[in-house]
Amino acid sequence: MASNVMVPSATPVAQASPLAFIFVSNEMIVQCIANSDDQTAAVKAMTTALENFRSFNDGKHATIVRPKGTNKYWITSAAFALTLDPSKFKVVKSTEHLPSNTALKVQVPMEQQVVTQNKVTKMRIRRPRNQFIIYRQHMSAKIHASNPGVTAGCISQIVAQTWAAEKPSVKAYYKALADEEDRLHKAAYPGYRYIAGNRNTRAASSRRPEAHDPIRVDEKLIAAGF
Repeated sequence: MASNVMVPSATPVAQASPLAFIFVSNEMIVQCIANSDDQTAAVKAMTTALENFRSFNDGKHATIVRPKGTNKYWITSAAFALTLDPSKFKVVKSTEHLPSNTALKVQVPMEQQVVTQNKVTKMRIRRPRNQFIIYRQHMSAKIHASNPGVTAGCISQIVAQTWAAEKPSVKAYYKALADEEDRLHKAAYPGYRYIAGNRNTRAASSRRPEAHDPIRVDEKLIAAGF
């Protein structure tokens, strides 16, 4: 079930509601509600947001998904689109140029499946976010939307201060989100173990932020146009 967590300001989509961040099965996605049934116009208007979403997620492929029977459009990762029921959702645009959920689930010959599986096991899996990181992502986008000129460093200070002053009920809400993300992560990767990076790399390299370093999340949201 989707639940609105915040409504950040973004470049308005023609003939549609402003873009909004929502949670669907603990996946943060971007939602737009069109004011008409003109799918072509809605998708065209969301193309820039689709590319921004892909940029924010380190270039990983993204999709525009339309829940069938509605004028809602979701911008999600291609990986999340694979988990949706094709009888209820339709992929209407993808940065992979695949037109539907069925196309995303292209059957691979058995010989290729083995190779693909070996490659997947070597991919680095992100750790589940904790309550503060989830809170920080939401607040960073919200603050930037209200104050477009504010710097990432200033936003970091504001978020740290607001988190410290938040009511226990608010922190409990984000703790619940983090617990659910951790539960889903364990279900998806039952044998997952966090492995720290190579400590023998050069000092300069060790200081380089990771792609999903929480310190860079708010900066990436801003740079991606959210």
